[in-house]
Amino acid sequence: MTVILTNKPDWVVYPEEIAKRLNISKRSVDKHFKILEDSGYMCKFTYVLGGREGKLVRRFFSDLPFNQEHISYLKKQLEEELFGGEFAGAK
Repeated sequence: MTVILTNKPDWVVYPEEIAKRLNISKRSVDKHFKILEDSGYMCKFTYVLGGREGKLVRRFFSDLPFNQEHISYLKKQLEEELFGGEFAGAK
């Protein structure tokens, strides 16, 4: 969590990059991300772009657990920034 929270606020979190920095496996990072998500300290948005575009994943972290209102706000702001509004393919 320290590695994530000490980066720039606009840093896009990639599990592979964290694994490389800490010299651990990506699987280990994914396992810890799941723990953070289940406990409310991380929220993840996945967008299926279709075709060859694949998918886009954005993760947000906090030192305090997210509430549903904050998650909705983040999702709205992210979709506005990425797509200019709501995106039907969000998970």
